[in-house]
Amino acid sequence: MNEDIHELQDATAWDSEGHKLGQVGQVHRDRGSGRIAWITVALGLLETKPRFVPMAGARVEGTDVHVAYDGETIKDSPDLDLEAEQGLSPEQEAELAAYYRL
Repeated sequence: MNEDIHELQDATAWDSEGHKLGQVGQVHRDRGSGRIAWITVALGLLETKPRFVPMAGARVEGTDVHVAYDGETIKDSPDLDLEAEQGLSPEQEAELAAYYRL
């Protein structure tokens, strides 16, 4: 994934079944490689808490990001409290990686 963070912010995210998830909020890089590893998406009108979605297996087409997971899997992902400036802690990354079986 060589996409620029700015290209992904405000892109539209789609799940693996072609359903619209919503706008991409934050973009997080992997601490080790510096590559874009995670995006956040607030799902639907009632879901105000953004969910982390791996960029592993995702493809970017213009202003759309097609992720490799279905909406239910994303909706049920770990609920993490995160300040935008903080980034993911190693523990949070491990929790997400285990959930998504990365």
